[in-house]
Amino acid sequence: MIYLDNAATTRMYDECMKEFERYSLFEYFNPSALYNLSLGVNNSVKNARRAIASAINADADEIIFTASGSEADNLAIFGGLKRKNKKLIFSSVEHSAVYNSALELKNQGYTVIFAPVDGFGRVDAEKFIELLDEDVILVSIMQVSNETGAVNDIKKLAEYTKEYAKNALFHVDGVQGFMKIKTNVKNLGIDLYSMSAHKIHGPKGVGALYIRKGVNLKPIIFGGGQEFGLRSATENVAGIAAFAKAVEITSKKEDYGYSRSKELLSYLADTLLKKYCGHIIVNTDLSNCAPHILSVAFDNIRGEVMLHALEKRGIIIGTGSACSSKKSNKRIPLSLGLRSEFFDGMLRISLSTDNTKNDIDRLIEAIDIEYVSLKNYK
Repeated sequence: MIYLDNAATTRMYDECMKEFERYSLFEYFNPSALYNLSLGVNNSVKNARRAIASAINADADEIIFTASGSEADNLAIFGGLKRKNKKLIFSSVEHSAVYNSALELKNQGYTVIFAPVDGFGRVDAEKFIELLDEDVILVSIMQVSNETGAVNDIKKLAEYTKEYAKNALFHVDGVQGFMKIKTNVKNLGIDLYSMSAHKIHGPKGVGALYIRKGVNLKPIIFGGGQEFGLRSATENVAGIAAFAKAVEITSKKEDYGYSRSKELLSYLADTLLKKYCGHIIVNTDLSNCAPHILSVAFDNIRGEVMLHALEKRGIIIGTGSACSSKKSNKRIPLSLGLRSEFFDGMLRISLSTDNTKNDIDRLIEAIDIEYVSLKNYK
């Protein structure tokens, strides 16, 4: 099998699996208990908190562990709201964890504004400024688009927010950017930053939220008061330890090991454009994108049909966010400004550092074969 859907999830590192096993089968004690064995586990959680904080230049006590990136997004958004009848700004292409939170807040009576993006999925900075005023209390913008790999200029957008909406919290969904591009939360000037383990070869079911010192959130889960009172529930020690191990391994790779991945995606894009000139659009700005995601759209095939055709040949790709793949959703192509004939033809290829040129060549060969039989299928 050739796996090219790493933006959806990644294979766990073997070393992470060993950490997961260690804290599930042997050191499985509740970190909140008082006996010495639990104190050792509690220290392991503290060490993991320091490791993840260090990866984004945060302090350990600014990291809250959650059960997912989606939960981290929800805690940032719902936990940060203190005044009603105010404005909230999100980009129009946010991941469903953020976008559907925005819709829920709209239902609750908040004024929700969706900032427009360019054809690659980046927030239009000039139009963004026009949306800002003193009534804005929260801005949530993704660091890297899970659909196209577009990288937002978070530092600039945060500066604009602090200038024109000085009381607003600035949240970044960093799930696709964390450990893919260098991130210094202090330099970015943001308040909140969401992360997820399973996007970086850690386990599913564990994430984290950076909360800048001085930012006060309300909990959205209540119980025993774990995680500084912000996220009650017995800590998922096995997942947290494996998350930290994934960060440790990735941190040792120069440029996180993704420089070759970007070269492979450029090669793929160039090849497809030459082969299918006039019948394909590249939705990824290869001069300014994350190194692991390429989005393309064909005008005369259905992306889902191509996905299953390639799957039969042992090649796994995506059509977009796995969290919304079961829904008929035109939101992303509309936001990108795609012509209607390309709406159904979007494909997303996303790499890990293990993918090779041979993987890409086999993908190209398979698309060549399947395109002939699928181009008239609707």
